[in-house]
Amino acid sequence: MASNSNREFSSNSVSMRISGNLNSKRKAISSDGRDQMPPPPSRENLNSSSPSSANTQTVASNFVSNEGTPNEGTPSPTSLACASKKVRSEVWVHFVKLKDDQGNETGRAKCVYCSKGYLANSEQGTSGLWKHLRDTCKKFPNKKEFVEAYKSRDKMQKILNFQKASESEKSKLSCWQFDQQACRDALVKMIIKDELPFRFVEGEGFREFIQVSLPMFQIPSRYTIARDCYYLFVQEKKKLHALLTSQCQRVSLTTDTWTSIQNVSYLCLTAHFIDSGWNLHKRILNFCVVKSHKGINIGNAIDFCMDEWGLNKVMCITVDNASSNDTAVQQLKKKLTKKNAFVLGGEAFHMRCFAHILQLVVKDGLESAQYSIRRIRDVVKYVRGSPQRLEMFKKCCESANIKSKASLQLDCPTRWNSTYLMLESAVVYQKAFDKLEDVDSKFLGEFGNDMPSEVDWTKARNLTRFLKRFYDVTCKISGSLYSTSNLYFPEIMRVLKDLQAFQSSNDLNLAEMGRMMREKFDKYWGSIQKMNVMLFIVVVLDPRYKMDYLAAKYKSFYSENDANDLVTRVTNSLRALMDEYKGNEQVGMGGVINPSNDVEDMVEDEELDDYFIEREKEQILVSKGELDRYFGELPEKYTHDFDLLNWWKVNAVRYPILSKVAKDVLAIQSSTVASESAFSTGGRTLDRFRSSLTPTTAEVLICCQDWLRSSSKPI
Repeated sequence: MASNSNREFSSNSVSMRISGNLNSKRKAISSDGRDQMPPPPSRENLNSSSPSSANTQTVASNFVSNEGTPNEGTPSPTSLACASKKVRSEVWVHFVKLKDDQGNETGRAKCVYCSKGYLANSEQGTSGLWKHLRDTCKKFPNKKEFVEAYKSRDKMQKILNFQKASESEKSKLSCWQFDQQACRDALVKMIIKDELPFRFVEGEGFREFIQVSLPMFQIPSRYTIARDCYYLFVQEKKKLHALLTSQCQRVSLTTDTWTSIQNVSYLCLTAHFIDSGWNLHKRILNFCVVKSHKGINIGNAIDFCMDEWGLNKVMCITVDNASSNDTAVQQLKKKLTKKNAFVLGGEAFHMRCFAHILQLVVKDGLESAQYSIRRIRDVVKYVRGSPQRLEMFKKCCESANIKSKASLQLDCPTRWNSTYLMLESAVVYQKAFDKLEDVDSKFLGEFGNDMPSEVDWTKARNLTRFLKRFYDVTCKISGSLYSTSNLYFPEIMRVLKDLQAFQSSNDLNLAEMGRMMREKFDKYWGSIQKMNVMLFIVVVLDPRYKMDYLAAKYKSFYSENDANDLVTRVTNSLRALMDEYKGNEQVGMGGVINPSNDVEDMVEDEELDDYFIEREKEQILVSKGELDRYFGELPEKYTHDFDLLNWWKVNAVRYPILSKVAKDVLAIQSSTVASESAFSTGGRTLDRFRSSLTPTTAEVLICCQDWLRSSSKPI
């Protein structure tokens, strides 16, 4: 009987709540009523004891308790029902066992509400009694809550299991039980995260696996999975919208466009922000269709996306150097100016992608070495042309005693970084290519005099050392999970230093390459007017650098007058930023501090206490002294593992206004890699096997994947 009652569910809460009304019925009622128990309460008294609506939630929650035994310290109602034999099911709060004239149990029970009798021996169990309360009894109080709790009860016993949330965490002992909805949600997240097709759930292998591992799981169809993906997208979008509204002062944006295999133009808009805990976050906001790659269409699409998310405060937008993006930014500035969405009047709104400009600089330098690069590219392409050639080349490597296990890489001619990787792998195998001429007659016959010469290999080695510096800079500046804006100016100065060294090189080829690259460099970074002022402000807000570093570094490459102009421009812009963040209060960087108009107005108010006037003046003085105190302190010791965001988190109390400026400025991205990486996901999602996916479905999968993968980082 006890096991049957456990398979149902207990209602300990209900028992305790109405036990006061049933105390008069706890003893078994004999068939002729000769027990010494007082008579049961009247039906009016019984009905009046039903719980109020205010306690409905408590009743419902306790209906689903799986504990078959009452709580410790609480007298068991069933002990009152039968003194001779203890019963564990809580159903006996609502039923009493009937006895004959001799006081023996008859095997029947009677409902205390409607007096209907049922068989109640050990063979029958308590399922029928519970069903009576749930379905038949019309006088049972709290029946509605009882039924709702029954439907939501836990039917299965929990299993102890060792689980860990991630690979870095230790396993924890937890209780597990099967939940159809939880399994279905996990399946949807797996489909999105692992970029699986919807038809995966209908695959024979997956169904066999589920049948063995979790046979009670009802596998949804691919249509249901598609709907569930959309519902999850809507839920995650609401969470992200609430986060952007509550955690962010301003956001920085990156954007780029892409044409899919469907010949459809997509725009990716990514937001970057620092939350209240000083953690940098990246979230893809939209992956939407644009009519074309024209600047006006791009600008209108970005404005529409910003309105959809309610983004009215924007710090910067980072785009590549295409002319259409220049038009898009101008179009966007016209619309956002009316919304007062900028700082510094929109002067610093347009940020050019560092990686794209560096690509243009390097591309010009490679022009003088294209002939040698083409020769090496051709021989690499020949070796990779068939398995037989590659096997022959491996034998040549063994004969030349080359220990390297790196494979030959073929570059994409339009991407200089892939050209660097190709040359880096090829120069190691120069001797193997020389031996291949002796063992493969077709190799020599195909290229003839167009084989790479010793001069070509020498150029390739020099070029590899030359490009490595730019490759490392690009990798460093292209991160999206750490602040990169403070790296922009120092890395530009390192590039300029390398270009000067190449220009003065004794190698005429390197000198010519350095000259051509310096011309392109000066086109974009040759003067302070051509660079976004935020690139300098963020350097000043790095406590390792500050203003002295900025002035000294710039002076080492340009004139002292240029350095002074730079300091003046940065000072004025930072003062203006402080003004905007503080409101109408003036922020000075030294000298005499004049009281604000607000304080003067307060002095004119005769009814205002002098204490509040003095306190307001002190607060203004403190805020105006933030910049003085910040620049007056010694810079932090330079270390490569310096945590810039953590420093500002710790010192935000000392610099309340300046820290707000730093929080928004440090979220600015130096490159558009964050948005471009979404196109890699888009290419895998919209491949030739899934080219029929609608743009809405593509946006759901790509955005939701980014949100789910990013959600592991605390906010």
